[in-house]
Amino acid sequence: MKNELRFYVSDDARSAEWRLPGTSLKATEGGDFWRIIADDGYYMEMTVRSSEQQGRVEYSDGVTTIKYDSLVTDTGRKLDAELILIVNKTEDGLEFLSEIKNHGNVRINELEYPYIDMNRLVGERKDDVLIRPRGLGERMQNPWKALESAHTEYMSSDYNEIKSTLMYPRPATMTWMGVQSGEYFLYIGKHDARTHACCLLNAIQPREASEPRLVNAICQYPFASEGEDITLSPVTVSMFKGDWRGGSDIYSKFARSTYFSPVTPRKWVQGMTGWQRIILRHQYGEIFFKYEDLPRLYLEGKQYGLDTLLVFGWWKGRFDNGYPHYEVDEELGGAQALKDAISEVKRLGGHVILYNNGILIDKNTDFYREHSEDAPKKDIDGNEYLMNYKFENNGTYLRNYGYKTFVEACQATEIWYKTLENNGRLKLSFDPDSIFYDQIGGVCRLCFNKEHKHGARPDDELHFRRENLDRLRAMLKDGQAIGTECTNDSVCGKVDYIHGCDFGNSYRATKTSPTKSHFPQMFRRTFPEIIMTNRFIHDCRTGWKDDLNHAFINGYRYDVALFRCRKIGIGSMPEYGEHLGKILKLKEEYSRFFYDRDAKYVCETELELPPEIKYCEYVNREERMFALRNDSDSAVEIDVCGKHISMEANGIACVLA
Repeated sequence: MKNELRFYVSDDARSAEWRLPGTSLKATEGGDFWRIIADDGYYMEMTVRSSEQQGRVEYSDGVTTIKYDSLVTDTGRKLDAELILIVNKTEDGLEFLSEIKNHGNVRINELEYPYIDMNRLVGERKDDVLIRPRGLGERMQNPWKALESAHTEYMSSDYNEIKSTLMYPRPATMTWMGVQSGEYFLYIGKHDARTHACCLLNAIQPREASEPRLVNAICQYPFASEGEDITLSPVTVSMFKGDWRGGSDIYSKFARSTYFSPVTPRKWVQGMTGWQRIILRHQYGEIFFKYEDLPRLYLEGKQYGLDTLLVFGWWKGRFDNGYPHYEVDEELGGAQALKDAISEVKRLGGHVILYNNGILIDKNTDFYREHSEDAPKKDIDGNEYLMNYKFENNGTYLRNYGYKTFVEACQATEIWYKTLENNGRLKLSFDPDSIFYDQIGGVCRLCFNKEHKHGARPDDELHFRRENLDRLRAMLKDGQAIGTECTNDSVCGKVDYIHGCDFGNSYRATKTSPTKSHFPQMFRRTFPEIIMTNRFIHDCRTGWKDDLNHAFINGYRYDVALFRCRKIGIGSMPEYGEHLGKILKLKEEYSRFFYDRDAKYVCETELELPPEIKYCEYVNREERMFALRNDSDSAVEIDVCGKHISMEANGIACVLA
């Protein structure tokens, strides 16, 4: 992959030109190549555009340095701040570095650099494809048109650009994206060893514009106050002959050379087929199961091939209540009954995971009353972020107004780490196979409490999440595991497994999750060793087999959460269990591809198959296997790698190459 993209800056540093020799690539005339957003505490979004600045450009040994001694907003206000931009050539492409020196009484909040504003790439616009890390991956055909759906009508300045934003670390799971245009792929990646929070930005021209535009940028969050000098993470841009896999290689190589060093999962987790997710006592107080029911529930799942229980609501306070206080529930059977039930499941050959939340603090707790100033995250105004869940039974009040109010804990505080540790030790006292901390992989809003360990950088909490997970995993005994919910590249390497909750973990089409744009290959190929589950299949409504089959070909472990973990186990829904059992038997037959640590999810071979046949590719040493599913209600006959196979309606198959 040889970068062929060229970048030139005008002598006055107002404009830049992007060139790809021998192609029609063209930047938007008069467009910016960087932007800044600042605030003075009252005017919250003052825009600074490169096209309205006066700077100077220096060249030395192939390095371009661009300097601005002061900045001017688009309303003409002068800001006492210096901006230094550097462009290097590396083996992966062009590296864009930046430094902000703020001498004035405004705050420099956001930097979009480089701001890649194009009138045309190299292919036909309608054939261009945006690949971006929404969840496990999204593939957007013709973004020049498709991004029109991001118009807010009146909440944003859509008369300037129609913007679509993905916040990292969620819902964006990585900090790279790109556009396939003709035979070239444009790669944009923030290469940040500390994995600061950021925003992946895609935009097009406003509705009234006659000329098309496509903007791609990564927005970083320095939030530089007066007197601060902040160097931001480098962004690499490359355009090469090839496709998204080249971008995956660039980003994977960077990540593995810095922050991504995945743990070796416990042996039982590596071979885990999936779990039943069970709530013992629900949010509103009803008991669905007691501790003594766990062995029975495990055996119901075992007959279909499931080997694990993920147990929610096992504490006296009720599920989604009382966080971070946990106490064994006597009405569920008491401490010894919980320990005995876990022991019996393990004797029967199963595994038990005990839940607690890793993020939320119930405002109606002693912990909140004691630590309301030092533990929660604070927003830009110094207020807590609030969450409110609306789980109900048969009434209407809880459904519409919710019951419990939470604040979000900041992981960059020692008090919160100690709380996670104490909760972990309580769970470990019952000798489960794994402890689970919900939401640590997601729920990642910026924290403006400067007293926390991230200091004045509200975007720097992920570093401390990784530290906390390292410390928590270190207290486990041999064979015990740790997991969390939600996928992102920063955190997922620190745990044994991820409870999937992202775009691509399920298949069913919804208004916000059209299946045609699912592209889990993006994350799975970049970080194939991560063990994660599927999600959101709660019954046998239309399309449920497609969801299970989607999880099969992508190698997800199964999250069985019938009626959203209420009332019944899988034994009460045999149709679901029988189809899942068929899948797990086939996975067991090809276990060396689905469960071996040496197996790898790859995207190397393009098969010519009917559109209703979906497939994923795996290798293990010298062997290669394709997992296929029939996304139709009719049987099909196909040839794969010289082998003729029959696939039933909504069927699955594995074929060795």
